[in-house]
Amino acid sequence: METDLSGIRYRLLGSVEVRSGGRPVGTGGPKRRTVLAALLLQPGTVVSDNRLIDLVWGERPPRSARSQLQVHVHGLRKVLDADTIVRSTCGYRMAVAAGATDSGVFEHLLARAHSERAAGRPAEAARTLRTALSLWTGPALGGVTPALAAHARPALEERRLHALEELYEVEIGLDRGADAVPELLSLCAEHPTHERFTGLLMSALHACGRTGEALEVYAALRERLAGELGTDPGARLRQLHLDLLTAGSDGGRTRPASGARRVRPAELPYGVGGFVGRSEELSALDRALDADREADRWPAVFLLTGVSGVGKTALALHWSHTVRDRFHDGQLYVDLRGSASGEEPTSPDEALRQLLRGLDADPGSLPADTSELAKLFRSVTADQRLLFLFDDAASAEQLAPLLPTGRGSVVLITSRHPLTGLVALFGARPLPLDVLSEESSVELFLSVAGKWARATELALVTRITDRCGRLPLTLRLAAAALAAGTSAVDLPWPDVVPGPVTGPPAGAPLALAPSDPAPG
Repeated sequence: METDLSGIRYRLLGSVEVRSGGRPVGTGGPKRRTVLAALLLQPGTVVSDNRLIDLVWGERPPRSARSQLQVHVHGLRKVLDADTIVRSTCGYRMAVAAGATDSGVFEHLLARAHSERAAGRPAEAARTLRTALSLWTGPALGGVTPALAAHARPALEERRLHALEELYEVEIGLDRGADAVPELLSLCAEHPTHERFTGLLMSALHACGRTGEALEVYAALRERLAGELGTDPGARLRQLHLDLLTAGSDGGRTRPASGARRVRPAELPYGVGGFVGRSEELSALDRALDADREADRWPAVFLLTGVSGVGKTALALHWSHTVRDRFHDGQLYVDLRGSASGEEPTSPDEALRQLLRGLDADPGSLPADTSELAKLFRSVTADQRLLFLFDDAASAEQLAPLLPTGRGSVVLITSRHPLTGLVALFGARPLPLDVLSEESSVELFLSVAGKWARATELALVTRITDRCGRLPLTLRLAAAALAAGTSAVDLPWPDVVPGPVTGPPAGAPLALAPSDPAPG
């Protein structure tokens, strides 16, 4: 949706394209389009050189990949505004607003549609959803390298499918089932084992008095799933089938009870702004997720461990937000309080009740026994694709009842403890976190310290980051204090720095040489 024809607009929901004044602008071949698209997918966020090289050249980049990357960026800068692609210490970022891309406009329209539905304006929501879906001109990220397409296209396609699901739910609720049937028939033919589309087609057929055909659609899907995958339809679709058998054909006057829309949980807390570094860890999580999905080893369990302040939660939240669209049934978060001072860790019973409430279970009908709660949790999540973030875990025993058993989910855990029992018994993939590299530490510090950092010699900044032990939390606190006008001499340096560091003893102020610039 190009509302500003005088500016530069970017298309990702189809062939990757740049348009200026409403006309296409040449951007070069697949590699250059891949660099552009990779930056546009995360506007305002630094994408590391190594990550861009992986996406452009795959697993076997040429020795000259880094210099070739610079050439591609230079070529893009020639056709875009001069300051659009910004160089950082370890990568590049795209200085554009989300609304400059069709994918950003798409997400904005989806959010508007959700608000319109919540406000009781379904007809407006349907129009907004159709406007959002009209932005798609073909398969997303057309013309990029296979590596980027394999990495990013599935998540974008999932978002399109979710928007289609929501559109037809709204339109069926508006008694437009007859109009939705032809489009749903086409979608079911395109996605023959997609249970949500099948359920929507069944509801649309029932709503216009064609309940017999709806039951035939269910029978065909059940036979297809048994023959191709050796499985049965999920619990939600089975309940819809039962509702239709009970309701009979009544011209749509009786709505199946299971057709009511539930709110998909989206409980992930706000991620850390200006996230820096950890490109290797992020790539490792991406690769592990893709490998487990291809090998059908879900649910996947990932375990981030490390000392206090090393950035476990920040990394977990950042990665979870980047992959959240791959989990269309929702994302759930529980603070397990494994290291909270003065508080007892969250009990499995308390955590299970929180999770089940997030999944729309009636709190008054939940069983009293923890083992029965765990059974109910596994049953509710068996056929769903959910992302769980369990933060600050205390032990494997605390986590064991909280692990889903269905193949559609992923569990991400953070803990100060190695939790070897979780690795040994449940196959969790451990990812120990070390302190940041010197390069990433300096970049993080500079990004938070603001004007003070820009007037300071790099040598002094490096000394400060070393004194902080290159721990992300300590770096942010120190940089924020300096940005607020506190002198480096007066900073109360924390005593959590592991091992020997250059500088004064822990807890003492950083002494500056006479030649150092005054940072206050």
